[in-house]
Amino acid sequence: METENRIERTVGLVMLAVLAVGCVLVLRPFFTAVCFALILVIATWPAFERLQDLLGGRKALAALLMVTLATLVFVVPPALVASSMDYNVAGTVRLLRDLSQHGVPPPPAWVAEIDVIGPEIHNRWQVLARGGPEAAERIQAFVVWARQQLIGAGLSLGNAVVQLILAMVTAFFLYRDGVAARRSLIAAGRRIAGDQAPRLLRVAYATINGVVYGVLGTALAQALLLLIGLWVTGIPAALLLGLLLFLLSLIPFGPLLIWGPAAVWLYLSGEVGWAVFIIVWSIAAGFVTDNVLKPWLISRGSDLPLILILFGVVGGAVAFGFLGLFLGPTLLAVGYELIREWNAAETPDVQLSLTE
Repeated sequence: METENRIERTVGLVMLAVLAVGCVLVLRPFFTAVCFALILVIATWPAFERLQDLLGGRKALAALLMVTLATLVFVVPPALVASSMDYNVAGTVRLLRDLSQHGVPPPPAWVAEIDVIGPEIHNRWQVLARGGPEAAERIQAFVVWARQQLIGAGLSLGNAVVQLILAMVTAFFLYRDGVAARRSLIAAGRRIAGDQAPRLLRVAYATINGVVYGVLGTALAQALLLLIGLWVTGIPAALLLGLLLFLLSLIPFGPLLIWGPAAVWLYLSGEVGWAVFIIVWSIAAGFVTDNVLKPWLISRGSDLPLILILFGVVGGAVAFGFLGLFLGPTLLAVGYELIREWNAAETPDVQLSLTE
């Protein structure tokens, strides 16, 4: 009898494991979208509750309005950029081909004065400026490389748009059934972590808000300010550059990779005043967002070590693609804060001595 019970339990565990693996495989394509939707709902839940009160407690309507607003903010801009990728690819290829036929302007003298890399850049620039078979060959090779990179970026952006649409659909149901889902999550957490579950869930909630408002909110604000500066100065493809600015704003000195070349382009075009303006405007925007806005926003949640932000941005992008830029820092931050809380709870009961 005992042997039969052991066999039944073993078979049951195997079937349960097979079922769990099957569920994971089915839901794996939606993992990124579900995580993004969960982060979005948690960060905007107070606004959803206020909107629900204004609408007389109608959850479905409030959820629909929140998802509509989130779609306008998160889905429409990348979709517009993705829809214009063909035009941007064609325009870039035409520009490079024109340069291969007519050559590029000669380099200014100050390029050669840049330490270490200046002379090499100046010499290569002169080769391209003189034209001829060598310059044409180099530019043609760059045309092929640039086309491949732009097409790859367009495909990645299109996949991100699909994931964002799935996230918006998921967010609607999370808004509508969020209270019941929270009760179920707390009940499941108590079975796993005991009485500490509600406190750990509160820590996770505060951490997600801290990341969303402090890191992503600051990046969005800085990108919008820099986008205004690019648009005012007449930089082409400002919307695409604005999306890149948002991504690079998650990384220290990342926006410099956009507004720096933009200022050089304006200078070479003879727009010295606009070049000075974009430099001053960009530095001021970075100072305001990093030293005024970011501390205030982070104070609403929890602070994050800089190394976690860097690892989260890079690792998230590698693991999850475009949306990983949002998910990476958030997931690492939640794990970091939960470990800190767990250590804080255990530390008073543990006495260590270096002399023992």
